[in-house]
Amino acid sequence: MGNSNNERYLESQAARESNARSYPRRLPIAILEAEGIHVKDMDGKVYYDCLAGAGTLALGHNHPVVVDAIRQMLEHKRPLHTLDLTTPLKEQFVDEVFASLPEAFAKDARIQFCGPTGGDAIEAAIKLVKTATGNRSILAFQGGYHGSTHATMSLSGTLGQKEKINALIPDVHHLPYPYAYRCPFGVGGEETHRISSKYIENLLRDPESGIVSPCGMILEVVQGEGGSIPAPIE
Repeated sequence: MGNSNNERYLESQAARESNARSYPRRLPIAILEAEGIHVKDMDGKVYYDCLAGAGTLALGHNHPVVVDAIRQMLEHKRPLHTLDLTTPLKEQFVDEVFASLPEAFAKDARIQFCGPTGGDAIEAAIKLVKTATGNRSILAFQGGYHGSTHATMSLSGTLGQKEKINALIPDVHHLPYPYAYRCPFGVGGEETHRISSKYIENLLRDPESGIVSPCGMILEVVQGEGGSIPAPIE
């Protein structure tokens, strides 16, 4: 065993978990406490948590509002798992979602609760657009990240996670993302998104593009894994 409490837990983790671990290789700590932006490891050292839960809960750790909401759920015996049965709290959540959408869009929108991860939502979206359109090609973007399932890896631009996986889903075509700073067309600035849009329009119109009529396009409004790159409004 190691000399620190961190090492003790890390050695136990290494002995009992698969080698698919990622963060522990870069951050070799075991976390004892967390509050706000701070985490304390098993050796008592305090760190700033710049991951913010890796994007899942940007309120930080044990935020008073979250803690109070959880406490109220438990004290009032609210249902915690109901499959796709509805509850008053679930209806309030749906109200908030629709209130955040443009009114014209919200009027005819439908919500789908897919599962615990974004990958589930993407998988559902792929099946939905293929079924709705009858088409098969999907347009995605270089630098994008959509998950680690078989299909979402196919849509992602990240090569590291998929380069050794054979036979990912076919008919996925990656387009250059309009990144003004590292322009894929070598011009930069405002011209980047104009050329990108023209490129896509031409691809969709060209009967010799080599791409069968797409069923849909997947786009991150702000790329995360690719480097926190916002797509221009235009």
